[in-house]
Amino acid sequence: MNLTIKLNLIFLVVFLISIKAIAQRDTINTDKLIIVKQYSPTVNDAFKIKQKPSEKDSIKQVRRELSYSFIDVPVASTFTPAKGTASGVRMSPPDKLFENYSRFGVGNFSTILADFYSNFDINRDRNLDIAFNHISSQGGIDGVVLDDDFSNTNVRLDLTSQDRYFDWNSGFDINRREVNYYGLGSKQVDALIQDQLKAIDSKQTYTKLEAFGGIRFTDLVLKEAELTVYNFTDNFSSSEQLLTIQPVLDILLRTQKLSIKGDFKFLNGSFEEGLIGGESLDYQQFQAGINPFMKFNIQNVNLKLGAKAVYFNDLENSENKVFFYPDIKAEFSLNQEGINVFLGANGGLEQNTFENLSQQNPFLSPTQLIRPSNNQYNAFVGFTTKILENLSLSSQVNYSSTNNFAFFIANPEIDYANGHSKRGFDYQNSFGVVYTDLKTFGVSADLAYQIDSDFNVGLFGKYSDFSTDNGQPAWNLPEIELRAYADFDFTKNWNFSAALFYIGERTDAQGTIFIDSNSIPISGGQINTTEVEGYLDLNASLEYKINPRLAVFVNGNNLLNNSYNRWQNFEVQGIQVLGGLTYQFNW
Repeated sequence: MNLTIKLNLIFLVVFLISIKAIAQRDTINTDKLIIVKQYSPTVNDAFKIKQKPSEKDSIKQVRRELSYSFIDVPVASTFTPAKGTASGVRMSPPDKLFENYSRFGVGNFSTILADFYSNFDINRDRNLDIAFNHISSQGGIDGVVLDDDFSNTNVRLDLTSQDRYFDWNSGFDINRREVNYYGLGSKQVDALIQDQLKAIDSKQTYTKLEAFGGIRFTDLVLKEAELTVYNFTDNFSSSEQLLTIQPVLDILLRTQKLSIKGDFKFLNGSFEEGLIGGESLDYQQFQAGINPFMKFNIQNVNLKLGAKAVYFNDLENSENKVFFYPDIKAEFSLNQEGINVFLGANGGLEQNTFENLSQQNPFLSPTQLIRPSNNQYNAFVGFTTKILENLSLSSQVNYSSTNNFAFFIANPEIDYANGHSKRGFDYQNSFGVVYTDLKTFGVSADLAYQIDSDFNVGLFGKYSDFSTDNGQPAWNLPEIELRAYADFDFTKNWNFSAALFYIGERTDAQGTIFIDSNSIPISGGQINTTEVEGYLDLNASLEYKINPRLAVFVNGNNLLNNSYNRWQNFEVQGIQVLGGLTYQFNW
């Protein structure tokens, strides 16, 4: 019975499954699947997880301490390491520098050149510098009837010392210059006979003896101080002494520094007589100046703010004054192209002396009135820039005002009726100094091109417009100055340099003064103006280094052979060629 029931149930289940399978088979659709476009999946179709899964690491690594030791067992080895060779850029050895040199040369017009410099190390902290310079010529200018030889000799010793808290130096300088008042005009030459020309003693000799010293501190308010004193004499019993003391102080004011420069001068001198004879000309002057200033940097603007005050006392004439001057300057970059602009104003009291005036014009007569020039102000503005990588340009415009500007003017010929014999500079062949108020407007520019240090060339030009308060000409001042220069090292051993310059026309005076028996100028003496022509000159130098110690050189001056006048009636030598040797060495 039970078996029958089980069989019936199995049969029923099989029957129902069969019916269901038939029903499913009947629902199958016979539609066709047509693929129109191939599916090309992209990254954007990919399923992205929008939540970052947890990165918790439940496994922790436990560090175990490892103990070990080396077993030192000697092992025979036949390995021999090869010796390595360092590789790198081959650099030429630097040029050897020498502390001593000498130079000697000779040229036409019997010119002799001699230079010597040496540095001696006395000990670890002290050394001595010795310098000797000499140039002379026996003259021989065509058409000159008086002696025209000249010489300039200078000897200088300088002892320097470097100590723990300060440095100091001291020394002396000896200078001797010989010139001749050879500048006779054609009128004077025609009026004199040969014996009178031979009797003219045109020689002038300047001798200067100077002692100097200085000290520089590292951590004191007094930063440094310099002292110089000299005695200056000539062939005509003139004498002059000048004492100069120049201290510098630095005072810290929180984050700024106040600098104070001092300038103290005492001048004493005398000339045996004036231009028309008479009594001696004595002068004695003292000045004390102070120049406080501060420097700032504000938003890339370098600023200097200062002022000057000078007390002047003319001891000979019992006169004293106080002068004030500006001392300001600002520098800044105009843009990113490297245009640097500067502007400012300054001034000062310039102490004229017989010594520095004779340096500017050696044909000065020993009959001068010495007084200072008051440079009231000099206002300037300019810029520097690079036009190209190796091409730079700088330019400046300035306007200045000076009271008692010292002009050089030709002395008139002196004719004496009182039996006074003529001196060697009384033939309108010397110069004097006149003082006039001067205002100057000037424009200058400098264009320089440089390739490394082997080649550079430049052009410089300056134009000046002068005006005096009394309507007189700006005696012997040129309005135009031009200069071109070049320096070229075309090999390691060859060097060439040259300079071409032009000085414009200048105005001077000429005339005669008659002196009566009472040493009084007679009315009727006439002074006329004359024009001194401008001149063009070319100088060049060529040097060849035979070895690091020895070199040969040739210098050429006035290569255009222009017979121009540097000063009225003072014609220069023609073509001048000088050659010689330079030797460098160490003791």
